[in-house]
Amino acid sequence: MDFKELQELIRILEESSLTEIEVEEEGRRIRLQKPGPPAVLQPVAMVPVVAPSAPVVADPSAAETEEVDEACSLPTIDAPMVGTFYAASAPGEEPFVQAGDTVEENQTVCIVEAMKLMNEIATKFAGIIEKVLVENGQPVEFGQPLFAIRAVE
Repeated sequence: MDFKELQELIRILEESSLTEIEVEEEGRRIRLQKPGPPAVLQPVAMVPVVAPSAPVVADPSAAETEEVDEACSLPTIDAPMVGTFYAASAPGEEPFVQAGDTVEENQTVCIVEAMKLMNEIATKFAGIIEKVLVENGQPVEFGQPLFAIRAVE
């Protein structure tokens, strides 16, 4: 992408009601985003942290390490806001997607609840969900990866 194309994307974003544009070309991804209202932070209970008496040494297996490394190198579907992640439309319902599922562009993959509003989160491109990176009901931050997805062409 050359400088003129980048300027054109910026002009489109500024003149439209869009809040974000993301383009991927030749392995490079560019995301332009309008500043939004500041996130509303809610008080969090303070929990004392107790240091363990002896150092804990984790010995992850090579397979687990490979899986994490591979998931980290894939494109992700990120949280567009601070809120609570829900994998399904209601308690007891099947999740929208699971690892291994093929998804289409603009398909709903989860819900992020923010300020009592349920916001459906959709994919921006078709692919295969490789890994769900958060637990159901877990609080998420703006920009936090929710899913690792492998693009299909």
